[in-house]
Amino acid sequence: MPWLVLLALVATLILSGDTPAQQCPELPFYVLVPFNYPCYIHPRSCRTDYGLCRIDAAMKPGAPCACQAANGAWIRGVCIH
Repeated sequence: MPWLVLLALVATLILSGDTPAQQCPELPFYVLVPFNYPCYIHPRSCRTDYGLCRIDAAMKPGAPCACQAANGAWIRGVCIH
């Protein structure tokens, strides 16, 4: 019987965990993040030599774009999706 209580507790903890959507806040436009950023960047992404950023959906893949680094510098890149 104690194992049923333990099983119910484990199931409750698993089901009450945060979903990935809750863990990933919406990224502001043009903010440079590293390549290993754990969340999906949408609607379009700009790829630079230093990372990625979110850009407007009106940009077409292959078009030039830019991301703003933490120090305020704008880094040129290309729209990848």
